[in-house]
Amino acid sequence: MSEEILTHLIPSITVTQEPIMYSLRLTYPVGSFLLSTGILPAICWGIVALWIIVMIKRLDVYQKRQHELILQLERQQAMMAIQEVSIQEAERKRIAADIHDEIGSNLAAIRVNLQSLHYRTAQDEQKASSLLQLVDQTSQNVRRAAHNLVPPLFGHIPLTDILQSYFSLLRTPEVLFHFCSNKYHPCFDARQELMLYRIVMELTTNIIRHSRASAATIQLLYFPEYLEILVEDDGIGLPLNGRPSGIGLSGVKTRVKSLGGQMHIDSGISGTTFIIHIPVIPQHAAPC
Repeated sequence: MSEEILTHLIPSITVTQEPIMYSLRLTYPVGSFLLSTGILPAICWGIVALWIIVMIKRLDVYQKRQHELILQLERQQAMMAIQEVSIQEAERKRIAADIHDEIGSNLAAIRVNLQSLHYRTAQDEQKASSLLQLVDQTSQNVRRAAHNLVPPLFGHIPLTDILQSYFSLLRTPEVLFHFCSNKYHPCFDARQELMLYRIVMELTTNIIRHSRASAATIQLLYFPEYLEILVEDDGIGLPLNGRPSGIGLSGVKTRVKSLGGQMHIDSGISGTTFIIHIPVIPQHAAPC
């Protein structure tokens, strides 16, 4: 009854039993809202910063890995150089022993036989005397060659004494050698001192063969933290291309690197200077 009265009073309104539904439409754009409030630029900058941080981390990891690989390669090269030097030293000892035992013994036997012979004429005796002198000279050369390969008292007397004895007996018509050193310090073991001896010998040989020098000076200077080897000559200098002939300097560089040292070369028309520094600490454990 109430519904009919309401219909007659307000005919334009239709009464229904179904619930009324409302729809809300957002008229303000989300993008404009994020831009106006600064949220969207902050999100973009945050993403960019995060990407930069990630790339920096990856670059840092790559650089560390590359550095580790370089160190590993340098250690392998150093080990190969040490093995090469060890093989060379073993071969030198073998050759020195062969020279001393075989050639030296044969020359001694020749000398004894020449002395035991009976000569008919004075001329034959004079020839035999000349042969004996030649045998003696050859024996001295053989002994010197064997000693240069491996000094007989190496490891028993100081390195400076060995070098002083060598240069005092060295007689070359072209070059006058001077050797000097300060107080000897047992900073290195026998293997390392043998490598130092080889360095000096190879530089000396290089001066005799290639420098055309008239004088040369070799110095061994011991300091608390390093040994300095200074070799100077007044020759023609190294080739202009910086690549000296022969394998002598290559062997010097290998030995210096094996000892953890550094070498500086100053060469010109007035001569060549080698400055080699071999560190004592921490590479070498022997007290200095």
